[in-house]
Amino acid sequence: MPARRLVAAGTILLAIPAQAQLSLHPRVREVADFVLAQQTPQGCIPDAPGGLRANEDGAMARSLLAAAYAYRATGRAAYRNAWRDGIKWLALSMERDGPWAGTWRHAHAAQAPHVALPTPLDGSAQDTRGCSSAAALFLYHVALYTDLASDESLAATCRPHVCAALDFLLQKNRGPNDLFYLGWVQPKGKDTWELCRRQRTRDQADALLGLWAASFLTGQARCRLAASRLEQQVPQLLFHKREQAFATAIDEAGSLIPPVDDDVESQVTQAYLAWVLGASRETEAALKWLEARMAPDGSFRKRKDDRAFALPVAAYCLGAGRVGNRFNDLRKTRSWLRDFAVTPRGGIREFIAPDAPVRNDLAGWVVMAWLTPDPRPFSHLPTKP
Repeated sequence: MPARRLVAAGTILLAIPAQAQLSLHPRVREVADFVLAQQTPQGCIPDAPGGLRANEDGAMARSLLAAAYAYRATGRAAYRNAWRDGIKWLALSMERDGPWAGTWRHAHAAQAPHVALPTPLDGSAQDTRGCSSAAALFLYHVALYTDLASDESLAATCRPHVCAALDFLLQKNRGPNDLFYLGWVQPKGKDTWELCRRQRTRDQADALLGLWAASFLTGQARCRLAASRLEQQVPQLLFHKREQAFATAIDEAGSLIPPVDDDVESQVTQAYLAWVLGASRETEAALKWLEARMAPDGSFRKRKDDRAFALPVAAYCLGAGRVGNRFNDLRKTRSWLRDFAVTPRGGIREFIAPDAPVRNDLAGWVVMAWLTPDPRPFSHLPTKP
C-alpha cells in the first residue's frame, strides 16, 4: 500500500510504502495489538490491563492513537475498525442532553454498561466532568479518522456530537484570556458544580488540536479565530521567562506555576507544546530546558537509581521531531523506549521497574514517538461545508 503523501517538514513519516514504515519500527504493531486485544465489544478500552476504569482524564483517547497510527503505518483494516469503534464508544459516552451536552464524565466503568464513576480532581472535590481536554481530543479523533481513513461517514454520524462538544468548549470552558479552563468540579458535600479555573498548559495544546479539527470538520470561522488566538496566547501567557520554559499551568489565583526539575508534568509539557506548536523561539528554549535534564541513556532522571518514566521520553520524541535537527537524541530516546519501556507482551510500563504498572494510554504516546506524525495532517484538505 503506497503512502498517500509526504507530511509536514520535520516529521519522520516518510513517503515510502507502509510496510517499509513498519519495518523501521517493528514494535508499533506489537504495542497496538496489546492495547486493542483489551477492547470490549462496545469499543471501550480500559485504562490498564484488567482495570476497572476507562477514559479517566482522556486516557482512552490517547490509547486510540496507537490504533490510529498503527493503521497509518500498516494500512491494516483491523486497526482502522478498532479505532472507529473506539471513537463511536466515545460518542456514545458523551452527555447529549441538558446543560452538560457535549461533555464527558471524568471516568467510566471499563465494562458494560460503562456507568460514570465519581473521580475527584484533587482533595477538595468529589467528582469532575466537562473537561476541555476530553472534548478537544474527541474532535481531533473524528477529524484524524476522516483524513487518514479517507472516510467521511463517521464524521457525518458524529456531527451532532462534534457540534455539541465544540459549543461547550467555546461557550463554557474558554476564559477571557482565550485560554481554556481545566473543567468542572463538584466540591465535597455539595450537589452543585463549579468551574475549575486552573488553565493547564497541556490542555491548551489539546484544545488547539481540537479547534484545528473542528475547523476542518465544520468550516466555522469561530474555530479558526479561536485557534489563531490560542496559538498567539500560549507563548505569551504560559512561557516562563525566568525558567525559559513553559509553565505547567496558570493556577486559580492567576499565577504561573513554573516547571520543576524531576516533575513528569513539567517535562511532558515542554515537549508536547513543541510538537503541537512547531518551531519557535519558545519551543526551542523549552526543548533545551528538557534536554538539560536528559540522562546519557535518553531517559530523564538525575541519578541512575531514580525512576525513569516513559511518558517524558515519548513526548520528547514528538517535540524533537518537529523542532530543530535533533536526530542523534531522537535515535537515542526512541531506542530507549524500545529497549526499556515495552514489556515482552507489548504493554508500556509507566516507569522502568519489573513491577511497574502498565498504562494503555502510553501506547498511543509511544507509537507516536516512533513515527512522529504531523499534528495537523488534515490542514492540507479543504474544510467541510
